[in-house]
Amino acid sequence: MEDGNQLKSMAIAKPKISKIIKQNGLNELGAFYHQFPKGGFTGIVCLVESHLAIHTWPEFNFFTLDVYVCNYSKNNNQACHSVFNEIVALFNGRANKKIIKR
Repeated sequence: MEDGNQLKSMAIAKPKISKIIKQNGLNELGAFYHQFPKGGFTGIVCLVESHLAIHTWPEFNFFTLDVYVCNYSKNNNQACHSVFNEIVALFNGRANKKIIKR
């Protein structure tokens, strides 16, 4: 990541994450985020299709991102990959990606 400051602000990231979710055809039911006083945030977004979780540590220039979707009514695999990749790009990050089929 080039700039750890991007990982500090929940207020900046939250609407961008919601926009990425919507643009990829997933449906946000609600979200809860918590901004830590010294920087960094954690968040969970409940989706009709399952959920997304993000946790940031700007002091280490690091974040974790989990995107889970089910394929009950349609195949959401491409949307899942796109959401993940676009959020990683949002933070100018490189990802160690692990795909778990469930």
